[in-house]
Amino acid sequence: MIHKPIHPGLIVKDALIDNTNLTVTEAAERLDVTRTTLSRLLNGHAGISPEMAVRLAKFFGTSIENWINLQAHYDAWVAQKEAKNIHVRPFSASNCSLS
Repeated sequence: MIHKPIHPGLIVKDALIDNTNLTVTEAAERLDVTRTTLSRLLNGHAGISPEMAVRLAKFFGTSIENWINLQAHYDAWVAQKEAKNIHVRPFSASNCSLS
């Protein structure tokens, strides 16, 4: 199993707050989101939604996919960690009637 990836919110915090010297309130205003919305992301209580990915891409001049991929990578790690608790009966054509 791969090592736990950094929550995308910490990457956003580093880029958006630490490297720009903006306050959370100022950054939220620039992104046109509430301070609470941004704070939840920065503190790891929420992920990067597709809409937030658009906002971050526009702010930084990056691709939307960059932000979506960061979140997807983290989400896949979380799901893999929980895989042992997910019980599925695999599909088998031999015991399935498609008529």
